Amino acid sequence: MIRFAAAACAAALLAVLPGGGIASAPAFAQDASQGQVRALIEARRHAVLSSEIPGRIARMGVDAGQSFKAGDLLVAFDCASYQAELDGARAQLNAAEVTARVNRRLNSLRSIGEAEVQLAEAKVQVARADVRKAEVQARRCDIKAPFDGRAVERRIQEHESVAAGAPLLEILSDRDLKVELIVPSSWLVWLKPGQRFDLRVDETGATLPGEVLLPGAKVDPASQSVKVTAKLTGEGGAPSGLVAGMSGTAIFPAPAVSSLPAQPGAAKAGAAP
Repeated sequence: MIRFAAAACAAALLAVLPGGGIASAPAFAQDASQGQVRALIEARRHAVLSSEIPGRIARMGVDAGQSFKAGDLLVAFDCASYQAELDGARAQLNAAEVTARVNRRLNSLRSIGEAEVQLAEAKVQVARADVRKAEVQARRCDIKAPFDGRAVERRIQEHESVAAGAPLLEILSDRDLKVELIVPSSWLVWLKPGQRFDLRVDETGATLPGEVLLPGAKVDPASQSVKVTAKLTGEGGAPSGLVAGMSGTAIFPAPAVSSLPAQPGAAKAGAAP
């Protein structure tokens, strides 16, 4: 009974898998043998901007999907308390500098000793450091765009209070795109930087020229595949309408395909009745 149950399960598994996992592996191998592999378009510059200070959000400069330029204001905090701290630090510095000047004058008249002068000058240095620290905190009230791009997702809303380190806004560069390819590890014998290919984008139907930049440094032992980084080589970079997350098929030219190693299982599959 046990052998019969095991055989039945195996037969059922073979009946199901030809339409699923088993059939998909030869299909992938066949596409790769023809020089076609799947590709994913990704943003080269992508970031989740976080709060460097605790505080209340006064204004969000962009909505999800909106474009911006480098240097544009993306997030503004209510900075009244930080500005007050900066004003106080500057006042302390001014007082310390006045005291140091007076002490130097008194020392020249031999009314006080050199130690009092050095102590006053040390207090000036401390006050200047406090001013620099307050200036840094005040500058963190405004978060500006580090590059041209678009907002992906707002993680916080106006008038909400956040802690230091809280994620605020996800952004990416929509013009500086790269292409990620997953290729068989056997391709590493001929796939080198500079290898050209055509990228057929699924979402738009457009075919764009591409070029391999960096073959992967590590092979996935389970799938015997490797990730390859490439770029689009058309004039002006990424064309309009192309956004990160789109996928497609990378088609390599015939000379590259002819140098592909033969698939050992191909002959066996063809010889099967």
